[in-house]
Amino acid sequence: MNRPFFLLLFLLLPGCPLWLSAQVVNFGKTLPERSFSLGVAPSWYFNNSNVGLRSIGVDEDQAGALAIGVSGGYGINYSMDVNAKIIYVAGGKPFIGADIQYLVHEARNSYFSVLGGLHYWDNFGVDITGLFTYMLNYDISLSGGLDFDINYDPEMDGNVRFRAWLPVNIGFNINKYTFLYAEYDLQISQWSWGIAAIGANFIFR
Repeated sequence: MNRPFFLLLFLLLPGCPLWLSAQVVNFGKTLPERSFSLGVAPSWYFNNSNVGLRSIGVDEDQAGALAIGVSGGYGINYSMDVNAKIIYVAGGKPFIGADIQYLVHEARNSYFSVLGGLHYWDNFGVDITGLFTYMLNYDISLSGGLDFDINYDPEMDGNVRFRAWLPVNIGFNINKYTFLYAEYDLQISQWSWGIAAIGANFIFR
């Protein structure tokens, strides 16, 4: 139960995008109890010729935007952790958010968890994410999920702007202190956009 791959932060984005939301990193296992994490994740936001990036201030003529996310987390107990994240978006608005992750189910080689959080980007919003992780072996994991970002926007019908992603990633447990990953968050709503990211999380026990 104390295996080193019990690492996590995004995220996500990112959402996760991780934002975590799809703001990486999206991993189904919570942090070890009473441990801290520090993560960094450079990513690229694809324009996709849609309105998504324009809603966070990126010029519509740009092919996309470079983003850098910095995150921190704390393991409350075996099944729950809390995380905070700041994302700088070149040419756009910064993202600030926090979430709680709860481990719903654990099997021999897999984990399923849910996350709920709040953020401020173009407006205040709520993050809801479900994540599944399968361990190929002791050191390599595959993760996927569904990430929703519900934002208050008085200019939208119903005062809500809805974003959604399908995050998928592969993670590598380097040692009990370092977790590396690559992630892509697939756009599945009008107001979202594609996100490709690589990152590292460092665990302090």
